Amino acid sequence: MSYIRLAFLLFSFSFIACIGSAQLTYNTLRIEYDSGWTYKNLTLIPIRFKPSSFPIFYFPAKVISLKEAMQHGKVKFKEFYYQNDASVRLLTVDNNSDNFVLIENGETISGGKQDRMIAESKILYPHQVEQYVDVFCIEQNRWDDKPKPFKYAGGADAELKRIMDETHQQQFIWREIEGRYSLTGSVNKTAAYLQVPNINSNQDTAYTGFFNRKLQTSDSLFAGFIAITDTIVMGCEVFAATSLTLKAFDAMVHGWIGAVLLHGKTPDMPYKRLKIFTDDLFANEEKQKLFLQKHGKAFICEKKVFHIVVHGEERK
Repeated sequence: MSYIRLAFLLFSFSFIACIGSAQLTYNTLRIEYDSGWTYKNLTLIPIRFKPSSFPIFYFPAKVISLKEAMQHGKVKFKEFYYQNDASVRLLTVDNNSDNFVLIENGETISGGKQDRMIAESKILYPHQVEQYVDVFCIEQNRWDDKPKPFKYAGGADAELKRIMDETHQQQFIWREIEGRYSLTGSVNKTAAYLQVPNINSNQDTAYTGFFNRKLQTSDSLFAGFIAITDTIVMGCEVFAATSLTLKAFDAMVHGWIGAVLLHGKTPDMPYKRLKIFTDDLFANEEKQKLFLQKHGKAFICEKKVFHIVVHGEERK
C-alpha cells in the first residue's frame, strides 16, 4: 500500500471518528449572545466550540471550499444523462485532488446546459468520483445543446435558499427570480439569477469587508453564526468542524448580505426571543430534530450531522 493511500485512510478514519462523536448542542457549543458583529442592517452572533470539546471536532486533513476547488481545476461537475438527455435536478461531480472538498447548500455554478443552485451539503473525499449532487435550475429559459464549462458562481442569497429548502419546488424558485428582475426593473433573455443586477454592489462590498475583518481578528473555534436583521432571526448555520465553518464563511455570509440588501432593517433582537430560538435548536438532539423538521435541514456524513441550516422568518 502506498504512503499516500495509507495517509488518506488514516485521515478518513480520523474524520469519521471526529464526526461520530459530534453533538451540535449546548454540550459542545457556546452562543456569544453579547458579542455580536453588527454592520448596518446585519448582526452575526458567533457560535463557538467550547474549548473542552474542540478536539472532538478537529478535522485532521486539509479541507478546501468548492470555490477554491473549482478555480484550481480540482473538482469537475458534469451533466447527468439519463435516456439520452441531461437531468435538470442532478449533476455528477469528481474530486480529482488529495483534499476533502466542502460543497455547501445554496452555492451556485454557472454553465452546463443551464445555471444551477446546489440543493444539499456534501463532503467529497479525496479522489472520489461520479458523486450525485442535487440541484435546482436558476436559469429558466436556457437548455443549451452545447453545454458551457461549469464555473463557480458564489452563494445564492438567503431568501432564495429558504424558498428552495422549504418548498422543494422549481416553479417557486423561478417565481422568486422573476421577482428580482421586477424589483430591479430589468429583463434577461434566459431569466438567469446570476445576471440579476446587484441592488447595491458598493454596499455588498462594504458588508463583506467588515465581516471578513472581524473573522480575521477574532479567536478561532468557530462552529457557525446566527444572522439577525430587524427583530427576527434571518437564519443560522453550524458545522461540525471549525475548518468547515471557515471554508463556508464567504458563501454563507454572502447569502445573508444579499437578503439584507433586499429587506434588511436595523437589528434589534430582544435577548429573550433569541434565547427561545437557540434553546429550540441547541438544547438537546431530540429537540433539535423536531425544530429542524419545520425550520431547517441537517446534512449527514458517515451517519452523523456535519452541517445544520436554519431559515428564519420570511421578510415581507
